[in-house]
Amino acid sequence: MRIIRIALDWTPNTIHSGLFLAHHKGYYKDAGIKAEFISPETDNYKLTPARRLSRRNVDFAIAPSESVISYNTSRRPAPITSVASILQRDTSAIVTLKSSGITRPAELDGRTYASYSARFEDGIVAQMVKNDGGKGEFEPVAIGRLGIWDMLKSGEADSTWVFMPWEGVEAAQNGIELNVFRMEDYQIPYGYTPLMLAHISSLRSNEEVYRRFMLATAQAYKEIAEDPEGSAAYLCQHVAHPDFNDSAFITASLKELQPALLNNKGEWGLMEGRVWGDFINWLVEIDLLQPKRPIEGWHLYTNKLLEQKAED
Repeated sequence: MRIIRIALDWTPNTIHSGLFLAHHKGYYKDAGIKAEFISPETDNYKLTPARRLSRRNVDFAIAPSESVISYNTSRRPAPITSVASILQRDTSAIVTLKSSGITRPAELDGRTYASYSARFEDGIVAQMVKNDGGKGEFEPVAIGRLGIWDMLKSGEADSTWVFMPWEGVEAAQNGIELNVFRMEDYQIPYGYTPLMLAHISSLRSNEEVYRRFMLATAQAYKEIAEDPEGSAAYLCQHVAHPDFNDSAFITASLKELQPALLNNKGEWGLMEGRVWGDFINWLVEIDLLQPKRPIEGWHLYTNKLLEQKAED
């Protein structure tokens, strides 16, 4: 039985639902795999998932497009590539409390933003503000990543970046009214997120087992897309984490995720060069990225673990 280690991007939540479903339903076991999940709770995010992957401490890491771009363009590039997109469209948003009176991005000027301190993050948010007619001059406040949502709810920060199928659902169920600013509504061609990443060297030496892992994962995410209610009930019975104790919440979250799980052909995980190109070109246009070598040489993505189904 081959152990596959996956670094999660956040504490266990519905973004990871396909991984958990494949684990508990035995899809990984049937593929000769034992999955081990590493949550950032273990070290309070001292090491990001991509950092764990760059050190080859894990087989896969969950992270946004920015992590792939950053590792491919740093002064000491790491050969990290994306092997599947968990979602086919962006479900994140910049949010404020309705009680704050901040009703549009331009009004974030002079306000506080709870930041994850990622390389491109504050620049992306600043461009959203500019695209809405503002100056893009807000105050980033960096705290422990796992406490950012609580910081917004308590009023310690005026805005932050969240996943609507998780924090957005939580807010709705708890009567917390939000103003929601989505990237696509402010001319930002935001890339795939979240992604499953692999190290190029590990991918080359473990391609066959990685493919088995990815196909089992795809099977589970497709099941969730077809039956979010049944999947929620199953996960709440089997996932031993307090965030999976509330069946109504997990059901609502999976229903919110459902339209983003598969592409228009009913496929999970596959990526398009156009989406990557649009996002990278936009980062270059707004001077957040200054490529020092041809983009064609970057290890951005590969679909090969999902495309060769006929051979398995």
